[in-house]
Amino acid sequence: MNDLMETFSGVRGIYGQSITEELAKRYVFCFCQMFKGKLKTIVVGGDTRPSTPALKKAVIDSFKKLGVKKIIDVGVLPIQVCEYFILKFKADGGFFISASHNEPNYNGWKILKQDGALLYAKQSEELIEKVHSLPNDFELPVCQATARVYKKQTQALNAYCNYVLKKLGEKAKKAIGKSGLRIILDPNGGSSVAIWQKIVKKLKIKAKIVNTKPGEFKRLVEPNVESLAYLNKEISRGNFAFAAGFDSDADRVEFVIDAKSKFAREMGPVVNGNYVLALACEAVLQGTKNQIVPTNDVTAYLVRDVIVKYKAKMKEVEVGEMVVVEEMERQKSLVGGEGSNGGVIIPPIKCRDGILTTLLFLKLLSLKRKKLEDILEEYPNYYSARMAANCPPKSAIAIRKKIEDYFKRKGWPVKKTGDETGGLKALLDKNSYVWFRQSKTEPGSFRIIADGDNKEKVKNLLREGVKAFNKFNN
Repeated sequence: MNDLMETFSGVRGIYGQSITEELAKRYVFCFCQMFKGKLKTIVVGGDTRPSTPALKKAVIDSFKKLGVKKIIDVGVLPIQVCEYFILKFKADGGFFISASHNEPNYNGWKILKQDGALLYAKQSEELIEKVHSLPNDFELPVCQATARVYKKQTQALNAYCNYVLKKLGEKAKKAIGKSGLRIILDPNGGSSVAIWQKIVKKLKIKAKIVNTKPGEFKRLVEPNVESLAYLNKEISRGNFAFAAGFDSDADRVEFVIDAKSKFAREMGPVVNGNYVLALACEAVLQGTKNQIVPTNDVTAYLVRDVIVKYKAKMKEVEVGEMVVVEEMERQKSLVGGEGSNGGVIIPPIKCRDGILTTLLFLKLLSLKRKKLEDILEEYPNYYSARMAANCPPKSAIAIRKKIEDYFKRKGWPVKKTGDETGGLKALLDKNSYVWFRQSKTEPGSFRIIADGDNKEKVKNLLREGVKAFNKFNN
């Protein structure tokens, strides 16, 4: 099976198989062709995967050959730091080497616009088409212009550090410093090690940072219930407020609380991503009203229930960071995200930001003078269950259509987002649903997710969803 995934979320696959220096060069060439004459200053960075240096060298060499005048190498750092530096430095775009939450044998890249954000979906589609229209014997043309490469890792880290501290505000910074809160941070050898070391020092946070050797992945890259389970003992043993685990480019974060707390006993010690988004929304929306909060269509209605007290509304779009971002731009939103993966987006940076999300949690706890689990217990309980089924991509569209017809015949309201490969949601009631979508980041995977306000109901919803999928997957 071809493991290469090329979508508006980026390009990724197994390094040395589908992801190669040659493919990277083709993407650089077509990127330059799309923005012909406009890419004079480019920012290039990446995460800590073993294949990142080789891919980054190929990318920088390609930009050199194509006549880009300034290439800013920001080294190893999180994706949001790279995005912010594009804005800060007023660059014309960027190229970030990472496969995000995929395992270390994977790699890929995210291509960034002048505003630091990923390319829009239509631009990505155009770029992918251009790359695959190149001849097999394609060679990069060589421009006579002399490019200069500047090393700016320290400047990029400092710029982002100053940005997030300013975003918190003086009152929150002082409250965090005085709170005495103790937390655990687990970058897992990823790109956020250096920035966390800077932030912890600046804010005077009592933090234990674990797994700090870059490129040494001590657990699975994706932070989730299984990969972060080991933190339960650490929290109870050291009286920590919470632990935060990040993926390799630090756009994703998951939080772990005391397993003995009332909330954890009911909902589990790893805080569901929907609760992460709800908490971040509460931290951002205080003092506002009439905000629109764009989320993907598999975000729990928990977020809707929490933000209504700020007279805000939730608007659903298709899964995908840039789909959410585009709607945020239209609505001039202060916050948005994808509850299904804990991804929180806070402009002017237009990607998920696990670092700023963690700082918002500290702000919320410090100003409210409450424990994280106490705030969570004030929220309504929403439960989630999911599974990933094997499904050839060529069969997914037909299966999705048959599932749609199946639930319509049962009399369930059905909502759809995106095109024929987008999300399909069958609603049992105003709070509960089962959702289907072909994965665009994991080849051959078809995702089924149930969510709702009753644990038994959610179990039955997932069972019903799996039954429908199996009925048509033959």
